[in-house]
Amino acid sequence: MGLFKTTAFEYRGYSKISERSYYLAIVGFILYGLLATYLTTFVSPVKVSTAELICIGCIIPIAGCFVAASDTGIVSFLGYNMIAIPIGYILGPTLNHYSPNVVQNAALITLFITALFGAAGFFYPKLFKSLGGVLFYSLIGLILARILAMFIPALNFGIIDYISAGIFSLYIGYDMYRASESSRDYVSALHVAVSLYLDIVNLFLSVLSASSND
Repeated sequence: MGLFKTTAFEYRGYSKISERSYYLAIVGFILYGLLATYLTTFVSPVKVSTAELICIGCIIPIAGCFVAASDTGIVSFLGYNMIAIPIGYILGPTLNHYSPNVVQNAALITLFITALFGAAGFFYPKLFKSLGGVLFYSLIGLILARILAMFIPALNFGIIDYISAGIFSLYIGYDMYRASESSRDYVSALHVAVSLYLDIVNLFLSVLSASSND
């Protein structure tokens, strides 16, 4: 399933805000992205063509990751929408392949894992400090495994889905650690939210796929 990731955490320079406002902004931006994705699923078609999948599902969101890394708030927000809205458009037809109960259960599991690792990353950020390199290479390995699985049917998709869910669960905690090290301003909060949004979406897709293979 989807494998996007962004690393827009290095910006410094906007007016500082309180820690409370900073984390509330992160939560607000995440909820905005998830709501935009959710609402877009209602206007998405029953099926998408290969061209739509490549352009809307891959090219635009990947470009959006780069735009979202901008140091300018409005530009970064535009990039966020270039990610969230196309993902919703592609997600709609994907969800049609699953029963409502499977989708609902996957959403609840994703919510629980997000809350658990988000809280762990917030209260104990240093636990995730040394995971950056491990997670990066794990993500590369996951992408390669997904590609191989397309050509080697013998590969167990279920195991890959569980590994994927584990990687993105840890990424939630790691990105919360990185948030604790970032500048306290609204642009940085948006950058953090984009990365966490992608963690959550990838986690949901992994849980959804794993649930369907059980």
